[in-house]
Amino acid sequence: MENKPITNTQNIINSMALLTRINWLEQQLNYRCSDAYSEELKALKEFARNIEAAASVSTYAQGANLVRESGFEKYAKEEANRTDQAPRREEFNPVDFGGITYWLPK
Repeated sequence: MENKPITNTQNIINSMALLTRINWLEQQLNYRCSDAYSEELKALKEFARNIEAAASVSTYAQGANLVRESGFEKYAKEEANRTDQAPRREEFNPVDFGGITYWLPK
């Protein structure tokens, strides 16, 4: 899995990728101090806490995709094209990531 920073500018964030990134940052900070890594880790841990509050254990553990508010309509259209059924917002819980809403499947 590619290990790139996770920010609230991304349209889709996979919860397993988020957990992997948090783990990687914690390991890196064990060996050296980095303000950038520390800030990212702080933001991602807060995001993870928000996800945990909104998600069922099975949803979060399976690697659910969180969809950014601004990209939800595009995501819904793509899913409708792929599965013949567009997801509805009622099927998702809102999760805050640094002031940006992401939608997590219920």
